[in-house]
Amino acid sequence: MHLVVTQSKEDYLVDYSLQTDSEIWNDFKKGEELAFSYIYHKFYNDLYYYGMKITNADEIVQDAIQELFASLWKNKAQLGYVQAIKFYLLKSLRRGIIRHLERDKKYYLRANIFGSNQPDIAFSEEEITILEETSLEKRQHISNLLNALSKRQKEVIYLKYYENLEFDEIAELMALNYQSVINHIHKAFKKLRQDKEFARIYLAGK
Repeated sequence: MHLVVTQSKEDYLVDYSLQTDSEIWNDFKKGEELAFSYIYHKFYNDLYYYGMKITNADEIVQDAIQELFASLWKNKAQLGYVQAIKFYLLKSLRRGIIRHLERDKKYYLRANIFGSNQPDIAFSEEEITILEETSLEKRQHISNLLNALSKRQKEVIYLKYYENLEFDEIAELMALNYQSVINHIHKAFKKLRQDKEFARIYLAGK
């Protein structure tokens, strides 16, 4: 399923760049195509990158995104109030991708989430941006440290520091309570700071 969104970025920037998420969402719910186009273009990359963290199956990720937006448009009048569009979309995409993976056990097993619905997110050295001048070797070292964390710790860190979600949003997205999210962050950084190189770079970046 492929959804065609034809408006250019110039069409919607004037109308929506200064509006709040709730204002944009309300216009979308009323059937305003420019609001829908703005949402699609603004958040597509975030959705794609997060989807590829859940599974490296590009076709599944793109299909899930297209199905998400098609469903949004079809059911727009019945959708509830949304204050943070990005969070709403990421949460919806996560569910959609897991449904796709459940239908295709080959990808489901490859994604290493069978029986837990917990994605195994992987970090690459290109994503490590603690300090701009950090060498490739050090970024590889840090990515290895991050990838050694538990699945939940990795996803919490990704959603907090790469998608900039609030702790309560992360809790809802991952079906955890608020304190569990805080605990995962605390335990992750406690483990990471045991590494002298990470501790030095982390402190230098503060």
